[in-house]
Amino acid sequence: MVNLQARNRTLLAWLLFVAAFGCLAAGLVVALLLVRPLTVGVLAGGALTALLYLGFAVIGLVVSLRLPANPIGWLYSASGLVWSLNVPGEAWVDDLVRRGRPLPLAAQLYAAVGEPLWAPAIALGVTLPLLLLPDGRLRSHRWRLAVWASVAGATLSMAGSLAPGPLASWPIANPLGLGGVAGAVANALEGVGGLLHVGSLAAALVCLVLRFRSSRGVERQQLRWVAAGATGAVVGLLAVVGLLALEEVYGLLPGAWLVAISLALPCVPVTVAVAVLRYRLWDLDRLISRTVTYALVTGLLVLPYLLILPVVTRLAGDAGGLAVAAATLAAVAAFSPLRRRVQDLVDRRFNRRRYDAARTVEAFAARLRAQVDLDALSVELLAVVDQTVQPTRATLWLRPPADPRHHAEPTTTEAARGAPPDRL
Repeated sequence: MVNLQARNRTLLAWLLFVAAFGCLAAGLVVALLLVRPLTVGVLAGGALTALLYLGFAVIGLVVSLRLPANPIGWLYSASGLVWSLNVPGEAWVDDLVRRGRPLPLAAQLYAAVGEPLWAPAIALGVTLPLLLLPDGRLRSHRWRLAVWASVAGATLSMAGSLAPGPLASWPIANPLGLGGVAGAVANALEGVGGLLHVGSLAAALVCLVLRFRSSRGVERQQLRWVAAGATGAVVGLLAVVGLLALEEVYGLLPGAWLVAISLALPCVPVTVAVAVLRYRLWDLDRLISRTVTYALVTGLLVLPYLLILPVVTRLAGDAGGLAVAAATLAAVAAFSPLRRRVQDLVDRRFNRRRYDAARTVEAFAARLRAQVDLDALSVELLAVVDQTVQPTRATLWLRPPADPRHHAEPTTTEAARGAPPDRL
């Protein structure tokens, strides 16, 4: 019975993923057949959207297979599928609307039902996972109200498919919109659903903050990953806004916003997957310090390079190519020493444990060259290990002398943190 249930869960996880992938593949085929002109910008935008939806589906598949008892994986799989349902018919309806042709019944259903699908997709992929992070259980029974509000909000928002009026995605009236009292009721239900949706999302954010404040140990590290992912997404979206402004106003860095948004959007789902699966949880400080370091070094090198290069090229005249090569080589030569200095400064702030550990090991290496007392060296070595690695228990065995005339037993020194022997 257990094997059958496990097989059914595995089959369901793969079915959800294949359905989402099939919708994305169908959307690509429809776009290639109908979209004209098929520019690089159109393809890049569609690829970014598909990768985001596929990211939800992939993360949902991995978490569902690894931790089938945790509902977060199933929520991500369902969210990826709901998002992907919008993809196949979008290019088709766009083509029909652009050419002014009447919409067949299937296109009308897609245009009307696909319009409010964002509500259940966000509820499944954002609100409910935030309430259940990181172990798949609510913080307390009182938060069931937020769950029901999220489910009710997503359900009632779908009444927008029957509300009269123009659609937000296309300049046409809702083909399934009802008139009279029925249309007014549909509008009211959609409004109530929107309020419940926003309220439950705010409650989920409050729940996450409260859980983080009361968390300790592994749970706190899991929530730190989620917070880091949310921060990265917000910073990335702000960078997208800035890059779009630079492109539209000054014509600088065209297309750079696509790179920024492709890095920003997966931040939250990826960090949630790391937190739930507990994969390399304790590498967050190292990741932050490296990211900040390379961002600062890139800014310190690239910005002066871009500012000085036009001046150097103008002054060099015919030797402009040589000046560019010299400036590039200078920037490359300055990268490593500048990175080491910036890394040291950043580690003091963001990765203090690694910074202190490195300094402790360096000091021990300096004393090791002058230390001749074996007993003192053993104690000091264990102290350094305890300070840098922080094990629950550390034991040092010393090899006996090679002279067969000496039969001294191995010397054992221990530095324990009060942990039981089974936690060696």
